[in-house]
Amino acid sequence: MSADRSHTLVFSVALNGYQWRYRRYLNSQRRYARRMGYDYVVVTRPWFNRLGAECCWLKLFLLKAALLSGYKQALFVDADACIQPTCPALETLYDEDTFLHLARGYSGAFNSGVMLMCNCTQAIEWLDTLIAAMTQPVAESQGIGWGENGHVIHYANNCEGVAELDRRWNNTYDAELTDYIRHFNYGPLKCSWLDKCFHTLIFKCSRLLLGYSLSRPDQQAGKLGVVQLRIPATLAQIQRLYPRYFPSL
Repeated sequence: MSADRSHTLVFSVALNGYQWRYRRYLNSQRRYARRMGYDYVVVTRPWFNRLGAECCWLKLFLLKAALLSGYKQALFVDADACIQPTCPALETLYDEDTFLHLARGYSGAFNSGVMLMCNCTQAIEWLDTLIAAMTQPVAESQGIGWGENGHVIHYANNCEGVAELDRRWNNTYDAELTDYIRHFNYGPLKCSWLDKCFHTLIFKCSRLLLGYSLSRPDQQAGKLGVVQLRIPATLAQIQRLYPRYFPSL
């Protein structure tokens, strides 16, 4: 690892308009990383890609690349998640028996909007297993309809080395909670009409880009097959644009 890099990376992926809609939350993430002395990057380019809403799968590939590049730990945070000024250091969560920390969302299942991963062989193997199975539909995705969260839930449940985070680290539903990270995902906290209109537009565009519905279980395998084919080109672009953080793509 380069001497001018931290041992910890905090990063987000904000493409296809997310970089502008959630700029305020992304700035909160940047301030947190600066306060703690961590590296921070938000992947905002290429400005547009043909993955549509399914660009969230990129987080798994980028987590792996960050670890392979030498970071001791990497924290992924969704673009629509705000890190509070009182958020403590990630080192307070260290556990030598844990390679992945996840909190549960309002549904009671793990939410992949905040993922803290430590650099070890088990972490890389877990990511490889999940990535290899991305075109294989899992039951946990049926209630979600799109994205990688169903697969994360499926492979994290009952997995040795995966620990449950206190929900203050990824609060998706309690407006009264004194939290560390408040996540305005598809839950009780997402009440902005602008957000709802924005995501409706993104999903309609994604349907056209991918040629499949994002929500129909019978089309999941075909849709993910298209996503799998398109991901390498996007990753190659990200590697050229962000070589400091993801040189191992």
